[in-house]
Amino acid sequence: MEHFMASLSPPAGHTRPAKARQSILFHSLLANVLVFGVILAMQLLGLWGELSTIAVSEVSLPQTVILTDARGGELRRLYMEQDRLELADDAFPQFLRQAVVAIEDERFFSRGCVDIRAIGRALIANAQQSKAQGASTITQQLVGNLFLDRSDKSYARKSLEILLACRLEHTVSRDRILSMYLNHMAFGGALYGAEEASQTYFGVSARSLTLAQSAVLASLLQRPTYFSPYGIHLHTAVTREVAEAVRQGRIRSVAEIPPDQVTPGLIGIELNPSGSGVYLEGRTDLVLRAMQDREFIGEARRLAALKELKSMQFNRRKAAVVMPYFSLFVGRQLNEGSVRADRPCDARAGGCIVETTLDPDLQALAERIVLEHAEEIRTKYRAHNIALVAADRATGGILAYIGNVRFSDTGSGSMIDMARVARQPGSSFKPFVYAAAFAAGMNPTTFLLDAPLTLGPDQPRNYEGGYRGWTQISHALAASRNIPAIRTMLMIGGEEPVLQMAARTGIVTPLQTLVRYRRLTPAFTFGYPLAIGSAEVPLLEMVQGYLTLANAGYKRPLTTIHSIHTVEGIPLDRRIADGGVQAIESLHARWLTSILSDTHIRPTPGWNEALTVPGIQTAMKTGTSDRCAGIDPASGRCILLPGDLWTLGYSPEFVLGIWVGNADYSPLSPTADGMNVVAPLWKEFIAGAHALRPDGLTYFPPELIEKKRRE
Repeated sequence: MEHFMASLSPPAGHTRPAKARQSILFHSLLANVLVFGVILAMQLLGLWGELSTIAVSEVSLPQTVILTDARGGELRRLYMEQDRLELADDAFPQFLRQAVVAIEDERFFSRGCVDIRAIGRALIANAQQSKAQGASTITQQLVGNLFLDRSDKSYARKSLEILLACRLEHTVSRDRILSMYLNHMAFGGALYGAEEASQTYFGVSARSLTLAQSAVLASLLQRPTYFSPYGIHLHTAVTREVAEAVRQGRIRSVAEIPPDQVTPGLIGIELNPSGSGVYLEGRTDLVLRAMQDREFIGEARRLAALKELKSMQFNRRKAAVVMPYFSLFVGRQLNEGSVRADRPCDARAGGCIVETTLDPDLQALAERIVLEHAEEIRTKYRAHNIALVAADRATGGILAYIGNVRFSDTGSGSMIDMARVARQPGSSFKPFVYAAAFAAGMNPTTFLLDAPLTLGPDQPRNYEGGYRGWTQISHALAASRNIPAIRTMLMIGGEEPVLQMAARTGIVTPLQTLVRYRRLTPAFTFGYPLAIGSAEVPLLEMVQGYLTLANAGYKRPLTTIHSIHTVEGIPLDRRIADGGVQAIESLHARWLTSILSDTHIRPTPGWNEALTVPGIQTAMKTGTSDRCAGIDPASGRCILLPGDLWTLGYSPEFVLGIWVGNADYSPLSPTADGMNVVAPLWKEFIAGAHALRPDGLTYFPPELIEKKRRE
């Protein structure tokens, strides 16, 4: 090799003629060009192979699901990573299209797939100044954002972007490309697409954007985070020294301000407007001037838009929802596919608006009541968590929903939606024991023995202690006596009839639990404690069960969604309007309503006061479950303390359930029970809800209550 190389070198002291040197240089350059061409060709062939796998004209990205309350007020947006709603191609206003073309790609409709002039201009500008300029077309930006990593500045990525852009422009029209661009580009934060940006910043659909608003959106495309209306660059700014010099008249024109003393903003600003004003342009000024240069608008319209920009107000950035449990619950229902629609409406597909059943006034009432009482309940009764579910009695639509006191990660289980967590309902479960008894042939006047009862090693007791001897079912339920409820369940055949009855009304978890446990332990049984509420049930199911009682035994499902439609207003919802069924005998449900609302058979005046809402007839039942807080060394038995506190019931208009306790199962203070802790909140909500709906019924109509009951 050394000999070979030496043969190519001239002898020592010898120089080649100039013509020979030029020939060698030419052939060397030619060889380099050929090698580079081969490498580039190989690279492009590889890129073309990759390109052939990308369907550039068939883009389908997840869109946002917007949840609203019953009046259309936005509750929450559900999306994967990008907050986006797409509009049809013909929905974007002309001003917006023109603004984007003018500032981003002025020859968009006339150039080839590569803008040679823009590339040349960028090369010259980049050679003359330190700040780089780009030359990407609208199409290149689109395909780069859709298919490529735009942070990759390699020639390979840029080459692929150009090829993708050319392929797209030969596949679909420029109008279609512009619509795709407006639907998919970033407009700040997680906002993608002009529709979502317009709704967020201006509170209107992109269809109705003004010229000034269009200029704002077009301005954001270059640097959406930097120019965000919610950021620090809303207006162009100067240093304090420059501002003072303008105020004092030492600077009278923009030309006198050093460029490094100016920070560009979205909207221009006039310094010292009362004196010799100096106007500093913003990005929107550049957009409007570009539109005028392209003859999209005239001078009069440009000046009118500038005037609008000076007083433009942007929607406030939405604050984090303190209690987002309902929105998360609805989102989970959508993602699980439990809502039938013409096409998927979830965070993976989206592009729809879901109007929920939530009443904003009743939700505000519920949140106020819970927050006002939460601290006292925590300090006095050692209960950190509260859940509330209120429904419309006639429709089953959930009107107010609180899963916990406050959604945060500060501990105490506040991020857990306790409305969906199964807990022991205590005595609030007893109406379903007696519903099963009525189905077995008993009635409210049937006598039961309230006397000592021994079941194996256990001797169950009444919550208030003592015994009352023979007592009618109506009085036993009204006074919430434990022993009669246990005897009733044993008399009608044990737990199976009770579990089946509860499941028919909508309380399905106890029966499901029994089935699941018996797969592992065939002999498993809840035993007699089921009659006094030992089987865990979510608050949502308890409200569903009481909703069935409130409608004379007709089970109308709890619902969260009123309607679903596209951004364009096309209905998508295909749910069955009612889907209800007569779950239990109407007469039996009306008996229970009569007992739970009868103020004459409650055991004491204190009970009557605690369970009565002045001027409104209500059927309500409290419940308290016990929890083992340790072992008594003397007896070896559990030290029982309250664990879960409940109040369930209904008025002629509303069904309401409230649970209070601790998400971590820690016991409460010994004085805590459903009547003194939860019932006051229950009564306050029912009274407030009826005040908000003054035309509603305040007494049960005959079809819901059995008034001629034998005593």
